[in-house]
Amino acid sequence: MAYTIYVLDESDLTVTSPTGLDGVTQGDGSHLNGQTMTIANPVWTPIAINDNDLNFSDNDSSQTLDGAQEIDGTTYASGTRLEAEFSFDVSYNGDTWTMIAFNVREPGGGSSYGTIEGLAVIGGPGDFPPPNVVLSISNAQEGPSYAATGYSTPICFDTGCPILTPQGYRMVEDLRAGDEVMTADNGAQTILWAGSRKAFGIARFAPVEIEAGVLGNDRTLRVSQQHRILIGGAEAQLFFGEDEVLVPAHALLGKPGIQLVSGNRVNFHHLLLADHEVIDCAGMATETLLPTEYGLAQLSEASQEEVRQILKTRPAYLPARPILRAYEATLLAA
Repeated sequence: MAYTIYVLDESDLTVTSPTGLDGVTQGDGSHLNGQTMTIANPVWTPIAINDNDLNFSDNDSSQTLDGAQEIDGTTYASGTRLEAEFSFDVSYNGDTWTMIAFNVREPGGGSSYGTIEGLAVIGGPGDFPPPNVVLSISNAQEGPSYAATGYSTPICFDTGCPILTPQGYRMVEDLRAGDEVMTADNGAQTILWAGSRKAFGIARFAPVEIEAGVLGNDRTLRVSQQHRILIGGAEAQLFFGEDEVLVPAHALLGKPGIQLVSGNRVNFHHLLLADHEVIDCAGMATETLLPTEYGLAQLSEASQEEVRQILKTRPAYLPARPILRAYEATLLAA
């Protein structure tokens, strides 16, 4: 079985512990309790993994790199063993994230179990800890085992999604910077940047399929599990006191006509406008790219640089609608 986990290199963060993330002589992370951490460069890199199940765990010899890959400045051979060495929580401003210490088992054994090459995150869609703030560390524990589907992933459209423009619907893969799309709040707006990223449509990258008619869409659509969809009416008012809210697609799994589909390659697309907007995808209301640090962390390094150049001349983006976290949004699928 294969899956992908997004990992932040250890060199892209600082920790007050003298040994950094490394446990050196132990692998339970206890040396980090009471310390703090700061993410300096929020580049979360996709690491492709082969496994005999869909859980990324500690002490699992079946977890290996699927092809040669670079992790924290070192290129490791295909087949190199990997482990989720330990977990710990980081907190900031009332929010908490569970971090997984990503360990590459270098040949030769020794104390390699105590070396940590990066971190992954258990959480909701695009739900990474914020960069450039002091994160408090607690609750370090040995032996984590989480399903691959529990890790944060990109937010985007799959190929074949028609987007409403002033000239009618156009496929998302045909849209380019300079083209216009219709928005719910501000009419026709120009695309500042359009990008895409390919992946295998399994585990966390299996798209959510929304059958025709379920959410106003006139055809079956596929979006990433983290792509946010506009939900309004009685449910939004009942649970959240809002006329409309944005919810991640995976939180709607369980509603009739909404399911995961696996087994094919996918090509997820991003559209950046001058503001975060609600747009029409085959009659279904959904979002454009929200370029927070969380959102940018899902893009490739080249795409991040392109978007950051655009953002230099623009004010900070605000969400087009209230955004629900995953545990809140699951109420709408009940």
